[in-house]
Amino acid sequence: MSIQYQRELLKTDKIRLFANFSNLNNDTADENLVLRFYAVDTGGIPIFTEKLHLDSIRGLYNHLNSISVIRDGANRSSKFIETSDKINLILDKLEKSDLETILQLLEKFESEEKIKGLLESLSDLEIENLHGAFQHKLITQEIENLEKLIALEINGNILSKINDYDELLKYKAGQPEKIFQNWIEENLWIFGIDYIKKHNSRKIALFSEGDLLMESVDGYLDLIELKRPKHELFRFDDSHKCFYPHTSLSQVIGQSLFYLQKLQDYKLNIEKEYEVKVIMPRVKIIIGRNKYFKNEEKDSLRMLNSNLNFIQIITYDDLVQFGKLILSSFEKRKKPV
Repeated sequence: MSIQYQRELLKTDKIRLFANFSNLNNDTADENLVLRFYAVDTGGIPIFTEKLHLDSIRGLYNHLNSISVIRDGANRSSKFIETSDKINLILDKLEKSDLETILQLLEKFESEEKIKGLLESLSDLEIENLHGAFQHKLITQEIENLEKLIALEINGNILSKINDYDELLKYKAGQPEKIFQNWIEENLWIFGIDYIKKHNSRKIALFSEGDLLMESVDGYLDLIELKRPKHELFRFDDSHKCFYPHTSLSQVIGQSLFYLQKLQDYKLNIEKEYEVKVIMPRVKIIIGRNKYFKNEEKDSLRMLNSNLNFIQIITYDDLVQFGKLILSSFEKRKKPV
C-alpha cells in the first residue's frame, strides 16, 4: 500500500497543518527517512516547521500506539495528567498574558507533572501569540545565521572560519555552495509557501547534487540553482555607459537555460521518477549580493529579471530581506487592532 508523501492533517479558520515524508529512495524508506510537520496561517505565512528523523518517528509511533483510544479505537483511555485547582486558576490568568509571563510562571514549577499538565491545558487556549513569539525567535536566529555566513564568505575563508561559530556548525560542508545549500534546505520557509518538498536531484544524472529540485504547492517541478554570495553580478561598459552581466552570472544563466531545455526533453522520465508535473518549469538563481548596489545597478537587475523567461535572479541580500518581511508580519499581528 502506498503512503502519501504530503498530507494535510488539519484545516481551521486560522491555520493549515501538514505532514510530509522526505528522503525516500525510489519510493522506499530507509534510515534517512524524515517526517516534517509544518503549519501556515490563512495568509500563507509560516507558523512553525519541525522535522523528525527515524528515531524520533519511531518514538512518536510507539507513544501513540500506547494509547488505547488511538490503537484500538476504544471509547475512552486512561487518565492522562491531573491538573489541580491552582493550575486552573493560573490558566484563567494566562489568557491575557504574554510569552515572558508564561515562561516566568513555568520556572516556578518544581514538579515535572505539573508543568506537563499546564502545557497540556494550554492547548485549549488562544495561544497564537505564543506560537508567533517562538517562530519569531527561530526566524530571527536563522536570519542572523545567514548574515554571518554571508560575512564569512565575503571577508575570509568560510570553510575554516565557520568552525569559530558553534551556531553555524550545523551548516558545515566541504564546499562553500554546499554550506549555503544546507542553510536553505533547513529554512525552506524563506520562499513562503511556494514549495512543499525537495526532491533528490541525484536520481537523474541530468542534475548535480547542488541543484535543488523543488515541488511547488500545486504539484509542479521547479529548480533552484545556488552560487556563491561573493560572485559579482555586473560589470560596467565604459563605452556604452551601461551595466552588463558579469561572467559568473552569464554562466549560470546559460546553465539554467540548458536545464530548462533538458527538463522539457526529459519531461516524461522526470514526471515518472518524481511523480510531479513538468509544465513551464522555473529556475531561481541565488547568487551574489545587491545590498550596496547603486540605483543604476538595481535598475539593471530589474530589467534583466523582467527579460528572462522562467528564470529569476535572487541575491543573498534578497533572502535576508524576505526573512525580515516574514518577521514584520509576526510583529504586525502582535499589535492591537
